[in-house]
Formats: sequence, C-alpha cells, structure tokens
Amino acid sequence: MRLNENDSSKTVTLHSGDELEIILPAKLTTDYVWEITSLDANILAQCDIRFIASDKAIGAGGIEIIKFRAIAVGKSELKLIFHKPLERYVPPLKTFELTVIINN
Repeated sequence: MRLNENDSSKTVTLHSGDELEIILPAKLTTDYVWEITSLDANILAQCDIRFIASDKAIGAGGIEIIKFRAIAVGKSELKLIFHKPLERYVPPLKTFELTVIINN
C-alpha cells in the first residue's frame, strides 16, 4: 500500500506480511527530516527510508519514502514529524499520522 501526505489522519487495514510505503515531500539540505515519534514496533516494523531527489541540482527537493512491514496482528498508531532534530523544543513543520490495523 502506498500513501502520501494527503492520507494523514486516515485508518488503513493491512494483512500480516503486507508492506506500507509512505511517500512524503522532503528537502535534505534544509536539515529537516521525517522522524517517527509513535509506532508499535511489535506490530509494524520499519524496513527502509530513502530519499529521491526531484532533479540533480544541488539543494533540490524530492521525496522521502518510508517503508514498513506488518509483522503481527493488532493496531498501531503511527506518527511522523518533519522537523530539525537539533531543535527539540520547536514545533514540527509538518506531521503525518495514521492508524494501522493489521489482520491475518
């Protein structure tokens, strides 16, 4: 299943073993990153994170693809924030939240 920033606040249902890809806008040269702040790792495991630039120009934006695998039956709240990790007390620029229900 592939989701993007328009899917924030939704509830999705997966089956054990399914993969979930969340595709979000990103620009690595700004020091902002997508960070997982809520996840039940016993239900949903993070598999991969990768950045794909929109072009080859220095400082180009692009997308970040964050992959998860459903590893057990249950429910997990997933929350990602787009922020500068060194600015701990500054609110994030963006958030992405999802409720993931995993069935057999």
